[in-house]
Amino acid sequence: MKKTAFVLVSLMLLFVFNAKTSEAAYLPEYDKYVEVSYEQARYIAGLMGLQNYELGEETARLSFELQESLIAKIEKVLKTEIDHYYIWLTVDGETVLGIDPPHPMF
Repeated sequence: MKKTAFVLVSLMLLFVFNAKTSEAAYLPEYDKYVEVSYEQARYIAGLMGLQNYELGEETARLSFELQESLIAKIEKVLKTEIDHYYIWLTVDGETVLGIDPPHPMF
């Protein structure tokens, strides 16, 4: 009985000390690209507070950086890392906006 208890406790300690925290980050392999009209992209940019910016690569970069900054702040408050990806809106094949879709956390 003592041997069984010793083995079980040893295994438990082994699992506890070898457990890794999950690695969370931006996962570009899950990014999606959606072709939209200029008017649709302009409307969505307005919803994001980017109504005074010309749509293009610069707007895509800015929208990405703003959301990455927000995600970093949320992760700091929650003390956890969140896996995420982006939906990239394109107009005539040019990437104009990056949107990090919300995900429910359970």
